[in-house]
Amino acid sequence: MRISLAAGALAVLGLCFGFSANANAQCVTGGGGGLIPTSGSGDGVWPGTLPSFPLVTTLNVTVPSGATVLNSVKLNGLTHTWVGDVQVVLQNPAGAEFNIFNRLQSTAGSVGCSGDLSGDFQFFDPIAGSNPCGGGPVAMPCSTVIPGGDYLQSFGDWPGGAISNTALEQIPISSGVWTLKIYDWVGGDTGALTSFDLCFGSPTTPGGPGGIWNCVTGGAGGSFPASGAAEGTWPTILPTGQLTSTLSVTVPSGASQITAVKLNGLNHTWLGDCQIVLTSPAGVNYNIFQEVDGVFGGGCADLFGGDYAFVDPVTGTNECGGPANTFLCSGLGGIIPSGAYGQFFGAWTSGDAGIVNVNLSAIPLASGNWTLSIYDWFVGVDDGSLTSWELCFDGSSGPVAYCTAGTSTNGCLPSISATTQPNLGNTAGCVISCANVEGQKLGLFFYGVDNTGFSPVAWGTGSSFLCVKGPTQRTPSASSGGTFGACDGTLSVNWDAFQAANPGSLGNPFSAGDSIYVQTWYRDPPSPKTTNLSDALEMTVTP
Repeated sequence: MRISLAAGALAVLGLCFGFSANANAQCVTGGGGGLIPTSGSGDGVWPGTLPSFPLVTTLNVTVPSGATVLNSVKLNGLTHTWVGDVQVVLQNPAGAEFNIFNRLQSTAGSVGCSGDLSGDFQFFDPIAGSNPCGGGPVAMPCSTVIPGGDYLQSFGDWPGGAISNTALEQIPISSGVWTLKIYDWVGGDTGALTSFDLCFGSPTTPGGPGGIWNCVTGGAGGSFPASGAAEGTWPTILPTGQLTSTLSVTVPSGASQITAVKLNGLNHTWLGDCQIVLTSPAGVNYNIFQEVDGVFGGGCADLFGGDYAFVDPVTGTNECGGPANTFLCSGLGGIIPSGAYGQFFGAWTSGDAGIVNVNLSAIPLASGNWTLSIYDWFVGVDDGSLTSWELCFDGSSGPVAYCTAGTSTNGCLPSISATTQPNLGNTAGCVISCANVEGQKLGLFFYGVDNTGFSPVAWGTGSSFLCVKGPTQRTPSASSGGTFGACDGTLSVNWDAFQAANPGSLGNPFSAGDSIYVQTWYRDPPSPKTTNLSDALEMTVTP
């Protein structure tokens, strides 16, 4: 017998539905369905012995004209009473097998997430989720009932081998008979599938830079209230047993205000009990959230159960610059969806118990130790936990990688980075590097200064994308070094030295706040365009 995980601790809402990774994708329909498993209720010895009675169903496919990749797999009417049992495998006409979805939250063959699958599910290549601010498919969450929707392909901890962990859009496609297999690894739960479709088209455009917060991470979490906690007297005497976590913060260069307090994995089974307080290095206590309003054992009966960010209630936005939510209690005991919410003071009078009501943007900035405290105003019933927390600012962060690198002929996936943001005086020590390049290849960097309205463009018929809008400026070419046929090559350029030596190059004279978009180009003769590209990098010029 297995024990289901608590619904409140695991539910994550606010999924994005209706997204198509490729608006021109064409779906071949008519794949069959059936019971999961076809007999009994699951078996197998992970990972070496596959379960005995998988659902095996086929679809005769003629690849649509012009399609070059498999964009998604649609599982219509998929149900199962324990998602952690389920592995979905797709076999192409050549007989190669590929993981589509593998046992949510299962590790080393454990039972995994206890949630129930129920609905129409569409699985996309992970590239479709590459932009944190662009919407689209999401990683499947663990919740009591997992609704149908658009999700990212997931390999879990499957070790690979005969069933390959290959991204959907890298799976070789051809016309012929495609086979879907759904395995049930553990007895006791069952499911079914109505039908399946395969959708083909052109490669998905990867996301661009996203996220406007510069967050200092590393704040520890924990459980609350602690054993032996004593009740408080609202609003003058705070309860004891609070969660207290200190984060060492260096205010980012250029920051002018705090934009958010991020609470990752915040759970509480009666959120009205919680009061969240941020203490500055100067010892001033700032209210972030308070809703109990003096009603002992009262307050909002809804639950915290996800990742939350509290922002300025007047000027705050979510991490992508969109509108923040206003906290609203349903009173029905449901989970408040993850997301960004304005600070909520309720009936708290500023100054009570030494805690003041000040909007985040007006809190004075200071480097040093910032402390998060979460009090529980009804210690005898209901409790909570926090995984971690972050303090976020509006200042410029380090260079941000975006877009997706192409895979080279020898399977190399180059990765671009920079040591720091460039500055106006070309004295910042900014060096741009690209690692994991094919060895002994000629390459260079190119950059642009305006990506407004630009969407990445497929680089020929290969897996690379052009992620920088023209006009562009090239740096001198160089050898990647390393070993021929291996992925140990590296390319680099000293940005400061290049700009100092080329004062007439694109973008000059730069101003503080200007954006620069950089990408790596290198020769790869066997590839479709005889060259390949890395991912891209967005840099911001500092004073």
